[in-house]
Amino acid sequence: MGEAHARALAERGADVLMADLDGAELEVSAKQIAADTGRRTETVVLDVTSPDAGERVRSAIEAAFGRLDIVVHNAGIMHDWKTLAETPVENLQPYLDVNVLGPYAITRTLMPLLQAGPAGRIVFINSQWGQLPDGHSYGYMVAKAAQLGMMKALASEFVSQGVLINAVAPGAVATRMVPDEVYDIEVAAVPLGRLGQPGEIAAAVAFLASDAAGFLAGQTLAVNGGALIPSA
Repeated sequence: MGEAHARALAERGADVLMADLDGAELEVSAKQIAADTGRRTETVVLDVTSPDAGERVRSAIEAAFGRLDIVVHNAGIMHDWKTLAETPVENLQPYLDVNVLGPYAITRTLMPLLQAGPAGRIVFINSQWGQLPDGHSYGYMVAKAAQLGMMKALASEFVSQGVLINAVAPGAVATRMVPDEVYDIEVAAVPLGRLGQPGEIAAAVAFLASDAAGFLAGQTLAVNGGALIPSA
C-alpha cells in the first residue's frame, strides 16, 4: 500500500520520499509517480528495524527537501495465522520491531523536523485487528494493538505543539499481504462483499495528512467495508 499512499499525497501536491526494502521495485514506483504527477520523488532503501533507520531517513529528507510535513508509517509484516500454543514468545519480536519499536525510533528522530514546520502530520497504518484482535496471529495482533497505544501517547504529547498524529485501520485489502489460501475467507468476512483497494486506504491517509483533518488528533479511522461497526 505504500506506493498508493505516496501517489495519493503526490497527486495532492506533495513531494515525497519513499522508503522500502526492495530498492529495484522502489525506484520503478517512484519514477512512475513522478511521471504521472509532476512531483519530486526521492527514495531510500530502508529496513525500519535497523538502528540507523531514523538517521538515514532524516539525512535523505534534509538533503532532498530541507523540510518535513508528513510521515506515514506503513511498514508491515505478514500474519502467521498461528494459535497461542503455536506461538513462542520470541515469535512476537519481529512484529514488535516492525510495527512499534522501528516506527517509535524513526518518529523520535524525525519529530524535530515536524515541529519546525507549520502543521506536522503523522499517520500510522494500523489494522482492524489492532482494534478488534482475534485468536490467532498473536505477534500481529499484539503489535498492532500496541501501535495504537503508542499513536495515542504521541498524539497526546504533541497535539499542543501542532503535530497531529492519527491512524488508519484498514480491513482486508487486495495486496500481497492477503495470500491466495485465505482470500475467500477474507472476502466472506467483509460485509461489503469485497476486499478494499489500496487507493481507498490511501484516500484516508491523504485526508488525515490534509488541512481538512486539522481538528483530529489521536484518532483511528477504520476503513474496512463494514467489518467493524461500533455499537455507539
